[in-house]
Amino acid sequence: MSTGERVHATMTRSRKLDVRAGYLAVLLAGYAAVLIANLPGHLTYDSLLELYEGRSRIRQTWAPSFYAWVLGVFDRLWSGAGLYVTASALLLFVALASFAWLRPRLTGWAVALAALVAASPLVLIYQAIVWKDVLFANASVAGVICLAWALQRWNAARARWLLLAAALALLSAAALLRQNGVIVAAAASIALGWTRAGDGSWAERSIRGLAWGLGALIAVVLTSHAFDVSTRPIGPHSNVGVSDGVRIVQQYDLMGALTLDPDFPLAAITRAKPAAAQVLRRLAPRYYSAERIDTVDSQPEILGAFEAIPDKALSADWRALILHPALYLRERAEVFRWVFLTPQLESCLPVAVGVQGPEETLKALGMRPRWSEQDQRLVAYDTATSAVHAHLAYAVIAAVVGLLLLRRREPADLAMAALMAGGLGFAASFFVISIACDYRYLYFLDVAAMTGLLYLAIDPPPARMSSRVRSTSSSTSFC
Repeated sequence: MSTGERVHATMTRSRKLDVRAGYLAVLLAGYAAVLIANLPGHLTYDSLLELYEGRSRIRQTWAPSFYAWVLGVFDRLWSGAGLYVTASALLLFVALASFAWLRPRLTGWAVALAALVAASPLVLIYQAIVWKDVLFANASVAGVICLAWALQRWNAARARWLLLAAALALLSAAALLRQNGVIVAAAASIALGWTRAGDGSWAERSIRGLAWGLGALIAVVLTSHAFDVSTRPIGPHSNVGVSDGVRIVQQYDLMGALTLDPDFPLAAITRAKPAAAQVLRRLAPRYYSAERIDTVDSQPEILGAFEAIPDKALSADWRALILHPALYLRERAEVFRWVFLTPQLESCLPVAVGVQGPEETLKALGMRPRWSEQDQRLVAYDTATSAVHAHLAYAVIAAVVGLLLLRRREPADLAMAALMAGGLGFAASFFVISIACDYRYLYFLDVAAMTGLLYLAIDPPPARMSSRVRSTSSSTSFC
């Protein structure tokens, strides 16, 4: 190497170190800002019930008990949610910081984009809200990034298996935090299978790829089940869970169907409980809202009617609704429009700060309601930057980033493309299961899109793929 080449190489390394230092400094400042601005965290009605369940180990809601268990673990170490918030946010920031070493180069664009991400209320405020949606997003992103590291450093056997184990644990936990979160694990499993297909005939590559991908997904399902069984509270209502959530969706859909078509037959319900069927026909059009299911919470006559209806009759009429696809899709499309497009953002709880919840639960936890001047400033900041609350924009970003990464197709790129696909698939699943437009439900889509864009900014693919990149990527794909 000539003297000029050595000088150029030294200057290149120096610039990369400077950019890396700037990138890490921005993320460190962002993490510190989250803690300074928000600790000891923000808790809502749901948060308080789950914290109480984690502390008392007595079932409080039909939500996954795993999240309450996580809160309980941190609460035993340090009473309240402050330590949990610190750890949850750290998981995301450390995962993003690892990009500084994952890619072979680091552009200055990454520093600017990292500053924008850290300043977004979706990070600055949301990372301190005690919601399982936030931990689900953090665990999913960190799990896929662990997979990206494993794929990019596959030849380092010890590191590879440690990273795969970390990815398995994080994605398994995510699948418990949100039941439809298994979509992310499925996308990650496909990326693993794709990269490990290797060389050989199409049949040989397919078998190897299927073995790795299916094996990974099975491992996630089994590990998730083990987490669930080992963290489930003992006592009354310990088995409350998915079936209760399914029944709520069925009730909501039938109310929507009766609102759109008052003549929709409730054959099974009418046979089983004719009085309940009449109540639903009379009151559903009055109280149903595509915005959220909460409008019936204060209607004891509707609640009583649903309580009287047997599971079998309710499920039979819900299946009959699905067999009327025009009506079902019409009802579901309007519900999905609310959760995906949030046409009236202020009605969809864009943010939650302070401590608010049932007085008896607060008293049992030794806590008080909180609404401070700092909380007011945070709400004002979120309102001033409300344009960032836009699931549609993040969906477009995720789709574009995913396509660009599939074009380059390096091993880590495929994992990050799977994160984009997982975010889009997760959001799409709410077409079937959504019962309210709360912004937090699709929070993972937003975080996944921001993560993918940051990964792309760190080392953008060239406008024209070089022959070296093409040959490298072709050895790790079916194409």
